[in-house]
Amino acid sequence: MYSDPTREIPLEETTGLVWPAALGIMFDSKPPSLQEVIAVVNKARAKSAPGPNGVPYLLYKRCPNILKKLHKIRSAWKNIKISKEWMTAEGVYIPKEQNSRGINQFRPISLLNVEGKIFFSVMASRLTKYLTENGYINTSVQKGGIPGISACLEHAAMIWEAIQRAKSEKLNLDVVWLDLANAYGSVPCIRGHTDDAR
Repeated sequence: MYSDPTREIPLEETTGLVWPAALGIMFDSKPPSLQEVIAVVNKARAKSAPGPNGVPYLLYKRCPNILKKLHKIRSAWKNIKISKEWMTAEGVYIPKEQNSRGINQFRPISLLNVEGKIFFSVMASRLTKYLTENGYINTSVQKGGIPGISACLEHAAMIWEAIQRAKSEKLNLDVVWLDLANAYGSVPCIRGHTDDAR
């Protein structure tokens, strides 16, 4: 289900791609600042489950001096190598409903070590800033992963508005949902309107 047997085969160049304009800002490749690390830790939920090493975010939230010591470890930049511990996950299954028994009633999640999640959160934030400030992302189309945009709610509202317009103006409307088998129950069910919206 999650494998790609052709992943090692390089893709051919796609015709018709629009190349972006010259860079406005360069990607920030400096080691994470203490302020960036603190921002990630403060934003994280204190009850987040720890990874394989058992260290939770709560330790770094309540012990700022330990967080400062973590910040001083910059081996990822010195050695240009990511720690194996940061790439090791512990898989657990979370029940999707009460009294779950069958495997299809659970969803798998991977628990990573907090230290790696802090590092990758800083990198993700920098990458998002780099892409948005250089105009590489069109936020009228791409909404997921952009700070300040609630993509699921916005898309659901747009779809709901289209359904209501089609009903009121007696228009034909086709709505296609993709990958519902792996949606883990996150797609809202619009009860009582399924037949009307077809």
